Amino acid sequence: MFEELMGKKMFVVNCDVCDTRKVNEEALSGYEKIVINADTVLVNERAKDVLSRLPIVCNSDVTLELDGEVNIISKNGDFELSGSTAVSENTLLCVNGSLEIKPGAQQVLSSLAAVCVNGSVLCPASLAPYLNNFHVNGSTECYPDECTVLDPVFTPDVWFPLRARQEGQYYVSEQLRLTDKELDVSALAAKKVRFVTPSVLVLQEKTEAALTLFDETAKLEVIPSGYSFLSGDIRLAEGLLEQYGTKIYVKGSLTLTPECTGLLSRLEKPRVTGTVYLPESLEEAFRKTGAEYGGLQIVRGTTLANKAMLTLDNKLLDACPEGVSIRNCGLLRVRRDVSAERILDLVHTNNCGCILCGPEQKGAIEVVSENAGFIGDLKDKAAGEGEGVGGGIPGLLKQFANTRVVNGDLYLL
Repeated sequence: MFEELMGKKMFVVNCDVCDTRKVNEEALSGYEKIVINADTVLVNERAKDVLSRLPIVCNSDVTLELDGEVNIISKNGDFELSGSTAVSENTLLCVNGSLEIKPGAQQVLSSLAAVCVNGSVLCPASLAPYLNNFHVNGSTECYPDECTVLDPVFTPDVWFPLRARQEGQYYVSEQLRLTDKELDVSALAAKKVRFVTPSVLVLQEKTEAALTLFDETAKLEVIPSGYSFLSGDIRLAEGLLEQYGTKIYVKGSLTLTPECTGLLSRLEKPRVTGTVYLPESLEEAFRKTGAEYGGLQIVRGTTLANKAMLTLDNKLLDACPEGVSIRNCGLLRVRRDVSAERILDLVHTNNCGCILCGPEQKGAIEVVSENAGFIGDLKDKAAGEGEGVGGGIPGLLKQFANTRVVNGDLYLL
């Protein structure tokens, strides 16, 4: 009755799981358009027949055909499944996140009608045969049953040799980092500890003692003797050299600013696995350090990095007369009064997810941008997000008034 009074024309369902098996055709027949946005949609023969007669647009990762009564468990976030997890027979488990299956979960896995995972799955190798009814939008990894699972990138601290089990076996899915200078690697070897991992990063002075900790299939990355290890996006500064010394090994990127001019002469053959970002005025001095790096990029003026959202306007450019380099920004909004000429002269972007700009700015933004997910007109983007409906505010209100929206983890259509 409420929908009839409001004159609803569109029905939008946003959920993790949409169960259409008991769909009521009469209740939905009054809508001009029905949109289902779901990770998983459940159907049966009757539902497929009814849905075929309705004006439905279905956006889903997985469509499952299930009959009979099914218990549905929907989990948002990472989830662990073990032998003690309470699950009834004929259960559908949907996980929007990573799923880790613990040893001894055979009976629980057998009771599941299906499993949908929007993320990764990690399980013991012996349980791999139980994954036939899994639908995974991501990676599936199986590890040796005898292993204890550690962090994907694991750096043992000085206390780990005391805590590790005698002849303990550990699984590290991405990289084992033996980079703590105080770590007693020989103590781990004496305990006959073993790591199953595809990659190992180790200090040169600890390499020989570490070789018994993993097999020959692991990729070995050695940090030269005397170097300090740094991880992530590193910015060169006086305090950094005071703490770590002048010989640095960076697993990530290194940023140099004009203020670093006096520091470059102190660097001793820096090693950078990723990209070095620096102004053109420092390029020659940096190369003289004997550096090894994955890539080198000249940046303009002031660097703005790792911002969720950023607005580029004339005030910012006025404050940065030598230009701005913007990288790793989720959303960059360009004000309309910033001219294309100023963009070409003063701006460079790299790895920005979405750059919103006017049509007269788009060409300039495309020239100065690398690895941008989206570059487009503000009006077009807004319209795509439901913010720029034809007719301005009245049109927007009309669309909202004519649309029924339902949000939830599980929705029964």
